[in-house]
Amino acid sequence: MNSKQKVELIIAAFLIVCGSLLLIFPLFHFVDVKLIFSIVLGVYALLNLIKFILIRKTKDYEGLFTTLASIIALVLVLFLDVDNVPWYLALCLFVWIALMSVIKLKKADYYNDRKDGVWILEIVCLILFILSGLLTTINLYYENDIQVLVLGYFYLIHGILELVDPLTNYLIGRK
Repeated sequence: MNSKQKVELIIAAFLIVCGSLLLIFPLFHFVDVKLIFSIVLGVYALLNLIKFILIRKTKDYEGLFTTLASIIALVLVLFLDVDNVPWYLALCLFVWIALMSVIKLKKADYYNDRKDGVWILEIVCLILFILSGLLTTINLYYENDIQVLVLGYFYLIHGILELVDPLTNYLIGRK
């Protein structure tokens, strides 16, 4: 497993752990949605910036673009009143999902340009990401504890989908 695959694997594992932690937060009555969502976006942006720095020699800009998408969504979360207006939380998440979808589509296009069959798997993951994201944004109109649970399930699913690419590349022996 090369360093790029290891870094992508670590970030996917972080998303899975993050989603799992979000599922536990309501049990401890920690349901400050704005704080939780801001921390998740901030740490995700930081990890992807580190990913970009670590693998910049491969000329892969996915980490940089993901960092920018997360920062844009984070700025929206910080400036909008997402605690009192659930529509704003849904809007922030939808903007992040839309930006991430463009980034994932570009990655699938990269594989398609190289006549690599992995692009089909990337498109399937993209469709699943968009569907789970839309279902998440639709269901953010409940109380804060339900919002945290829905976000937890979303980031858990997103982490599993992010895990597909490095594991596929590792299993088929790509460097």
